[in-house]
Order: sequence, then structure tokens, then C-alpha cells
Amino acid sequence: MLRASGPTSVFFLALSVFWTGCGTTHVTCAAVSNSTCGCGSSGAIACPADFAFLLYATTTSNQILGFSISSSGSLSALPTTTGPANSGSVATSFNTLEFADISTNSVDSVTVDQVTGAVTPVQGSPFSLGTAGGGPTSIAIGPYGYLYATEPNGTIVGLNTASEVGAYGPALPNSPYPAGVAPSQMAFAAQGDSGTFFLYASDPGDSIGGILAYSFDLSGSLTPLQGSPFPTLPNANPSSVLFAPYFPSQGTQGTQFLLVSLRGLAKVAVFAIDANNGGLTAVPGSPFSVGNGPGALAADVSNHVFVMNATDHTVSAFVLGSNGVLTAVGSPVSVGTASGGMAYAGYISSAEPFSSEALFVADTAASALWTLDIDQTTGQLTPSRQPLPVSSPPLQLTFLGP
Repeated sequence: MLRASGPTSVFFLALSVFWTGCGTTHVTCAAVSNSTCGCGSSGAIACPADFAFLLYATTTSNQILGFSISSSGSLSALPTTTGPANSGSVATSFNTLEFADISTNSVDSVTVDQVTGAVTPVQGSPFSLGTAGGGPTSIAIGPYGYLYATEPNGTIVGLNTASEVGAYGPALPNSPYPAGVAPSQMAFAAQGDSGTFFLYASDPGDSIGGILAYSFDLSGSLTPLQGSPFPTLPNANPSSVLFAPYFPSQGTQGTQFLLVSLRGLAKVAVFAIDANNGGLTAVPGSPFSVGNGPGALAADVSNHVFVMNATDHTVSAFVLGSNGVLTAVGSPVSVGTASGGMAYAGYISSAEPFSSEALFVADTAASALWTLDIDQTTGQLTPSRQPLPVSSPPLQLTFLGP
């Protein structure tokens, strides 16, 4: 499981899906006694053992870079594919990737073969967001598979699902939705198992550093929460947002928190999310000091939070407390000239399933990718190898795994 913020957004739902393009050769499922995994026309899903661990990067050119991740965390390049240049946001929906295309204000959608990593355009892609270029600033897939996009004109556009995963149809009811001055990044939160969801979006154009908050109905339509926008600080320039529940034990969620990078103040704000109405309340000591120019945020399921300090070209690690307080883990780790996206990955090692974790970091200026190993107990970050040169400057990263 992964949680990421900002330009790379992902939302997990407790749904089953038949993966497409899962390859032709499969092994016996370890999780199902003596059963053989199938694929394709047989209607059976591909084996989890068959799935590769995959990393994808948008770039400053019209290339999307793909990589397979080995059990040691090393990256092997896959064939590049065509995609929108300078895409600042990636969303995932099961085995699809959606890329924001700012030149045409649309979304490019591809299906990923989770065995080979190959990508295929979804029929009908790209999907228009209804206005001229210059947006979207971010995209995200929310509950029920609806797609949402923040626009620089102070709106959020919502698109309905279409005939297949990764395809989008007409606008949602009442879309576009008023969204402050210039909404940027989005995150979703769920109200326990009630089926109620909330959407949060940063608004760097707001003088009080506001965080926009909405509830959903079953149609996907957004309604502002009472108290929205929730203030951070003047001149905060909020950017990335991250939904980060506290886990008192493995697989058990406690209090839910929303983390917000305050790029203008070198701080990260932490809000407790009211489980009943989605309202936000600052936790004790918030906002917390980080490096300069904080941007992308990521978290694991062991209550560790990671912050990209874009101006300093470092990544900071923190422990998230049960009360939302952030406690620094060691010193920020240098990542060359990196200032872009991050992707957290929990992947299988040969010794023990899901025993390894890593943080991948995009260094656009150096056309390289950094790999930082994560100590699962402490959250300490350690560069595991020299940065990997890549064929085109990477911008945003996203991880796909079983």
C-alpha cells in the first residue's frame, strides 16, 4: 500500500477488478491452495506473484518513462512511451495511469500491463476537461472512480466514469465547482466504513493559505463543508496535501490527519480530520518546521512521513504521532539537485514478502532518479546507490504494485 500527495494522487477502494493485459504465463497462486492463476478471456485475475513492481515518470519532453523495480530496489528501464510534456500530475485507477495535459487541459489515460509494464492508450483518450489549455494544475481519482481536476481559474472539474476503467464521460452534476482563487493539489479522506468521503484542495492563491474542503454525494457532486476554506497562515502558499491516518497497529487506522506543505513558510501544517463532518482542526504545535520550499509529501503505513524540500534539494523524515505531532528523524538527506516528485514503494524481497521499502525521487535538473532506503522501524532515509541517469528529465513519479 502507498500513500502519496500532490502531483501524484492515488485512492484505494475496497473493490474487485479484473486486470487487463496481464500476460500469457502465470504461476500457481501462493494465496490460494493448489489453484492456478489465469488471465484474459478465462475471466480469472492474474496472479499477484506475476505482477511486477513498477515506477513511472512524467518528463519535460513527450516521453513517459517506465521502470521495473527489483527485489533489491534497483530500477531497470522499460521502453518509453509517448505522453504529454511537462505533466505535473499523475493519478492511478487500478491498472491505469492518468496524466494531466496542461497544453490542452485534458487527461491522457493508459492501461498498464502489470506483468510486463507495457502501456496501452485507453480508447477515447485524451479526455477533455472542457476548456482551453492552461490547466489542469492537478488531477485525482476519487470515490466511485470519478475524476477531479483543479483549474487555475478557481474551479474543480469533475468527470463521470465511462465504459471501462481509465475512461471518462460527461461532466458530473453541477461541475465545475467553485474552488477559491487558484486550487492546486488534492487529497481524499473516508469517513470510516460509512461510504462518506471528503475532498481537500490547497489554494496557494488564498491570502490566508486556505484549504478547501468538500463532501460528496453518490453522483460525485461536491458541496463545500462548513468552515471551508480552513486557514493555515498568511503567505503560506500551501501546495501538496496528504491524507495520513495514524496506525496504532498494523492494519488498524486511528485518527485521520491531513498534512499540507506550506511552501512559503518552510513548514508543514497538520490537521486532525473530524470523522463526523470532515472539518479540520490544527494539531498541537502545527505548523512544523521543515526544509526550505517544502513540496511533495509521502507516507508509509508505519507512521513515517517524508517531505521534499525543493529549495534545499533534500528529503526530511518524520514520525507521525497519535496526536498528529511530527517528530524529526535524523537530518534531511541530500538528493543532488532534486526538487520534483517522490514515490513511496513497498515491494517484495526474495527473503520475506513486503519486507522492503524505498522512496524514489525525481531530479529534473540532473535527468536522474534517486533511491532512498527506508528503515521500517525508525523511518530513517539512506541513499542506497548512485542516482540513476535517465533519458529525459523526470518531473513526477508514481508507483504501481500488487
